[in-house]
Amino acid sequence: MDNNPTRRPVKRLKAEYTAGSGKAQIAETPSQLSSILWRASNSEQGKRNTAMCMLLFATGLRINELAQLQVRDVLHPCGELKTTFRLPAKYTKTGKSRLVYILVKQLRTALELWLSQRIAEGAMLCDSNDYRSLRPDSPLFLAKKGTWRRFAFNVKRYKATDKDGRSVTREAMVCSSLENLMRELFKESGLEGGSSHSGRRTLGSWLDRKGCTLEAIQSIMNHEDPETTLIYIDPWDKRIDQAFKGHLAEVRMPEQLRRAHPFTV
Repeated sequence: MDNNPTRRPVKRLKAEYTAGSGKAQIAETPSQLSSILWRASNSEQGKRNTAMCMLLFATGLRINELAQLQVRDVLHPCGELKTTFRLPAKYTKTGKSRLVYILVKQLRTALELWLSQRIAEGAMLCDSNDYRSLRPDSPLFLAKKGTWRRFAFNVKRYKATDKDGRSVTREAMVCSSLENLMRELFKESGLEGGSSHSGRRTLGSWLDRKGCTLEAIQSIMNHEDPETTLIYIDPWDKRIDQAFKGHLAEVRMPEQLRRAHPFTV
């Protein structure tokens, strides 16, 4: 196996997305993501939904990791929004902790708007001035059915392979209502095959298109194997076009062939 962290196999460059293939479709362009955010902002809980969408697309969080976030994960006790936080292992599908980066300007704005709404509506406040008077152990995102409340979870068991190659059964907390919410929101935005995993796949693909190394993307996505990261990177024919644009531009064809074929470069 080629362990070069910058390798991107040609099959990944040329393969095409097929609806129903089991992979969540990515947002191909900034305008498509803007449409998703517009749709999220115009929903019943617009500020909350926009902040959740931004977290999915700007950090690569899985939806069930997002659903378990607490106020103290993203805020310092002084109330300042963090730029980086460590996602607890108990939140993750793999059972491994990782760093999450709150660096994108639009994400920080969306979170500030949502937190301000929570404070204004008195959603799970405490008597202390710490954490902007929000209960630090309360979920970052809340459901609203008359009053603000926690989202419901259920336990999902699935088969996995441990580091020694043995089959094991693992458990994960699943928030089906949020998964369904994101799927419907993306569908209404015109994202074919979109799901709560579209944000994570979009992040990996866009970082790749910006020239980020596979090693860096693997670290951000917290994948043990770069082959797993490649699955998250959607092919991009424009890279092929750019690779060949101007290639051999200074090479001249033989004159006799140019006369016989006047349209030959």
